[in-house]
Amino acid sequence: MARYRIVTLVDITRSQPSRDTTDSTLLGQQANFNSLVQAIGMRSNVTWIQDPELHNGRLPIGPGKAAHWIWQFDAEREDVFLNQGDDVALLVNDLDGVPIVDQLNNTVELTPAVFRSQGDNINIWCSKIS
Repeated sequence: MARYRIVTLVDITRSQPSRDTTDSTLLGQQANFNSLVQAIGMRSNVTWIQDPELHNGRLPIGPGKAAHWIWQFDAEREDVFLNQGDDVALLVNDLDGVPIVDQLNNTVELTPAVFRSQGDNINIWCSKIS
């Protein structure tokens, strides 16, 4: 199994709202997490030990400070996102443009309301950690 790390400015809190929940923030957070898992799941089944965690302050990738979420997951197969020597190239490509719910607990404007893993205004970074 291979382990990957996601760092994102998008609120991907796994809030697990009940069917009766009407809180739009909780519903949006879960929707973002679900969209992320489904996009990753196009190539591999994923498992994880710990839900995404909110961090404030300096980003671990690139310059700047902002609220960001860090999440680690395992893919069922090695090199499932490998392309031309880049361990996460296919994952980066798959995530770019996936719609999100914005204006949750993120501290930066996310326009357009999508995961951006390439080009300008990147808001999600992927790396293989083992």
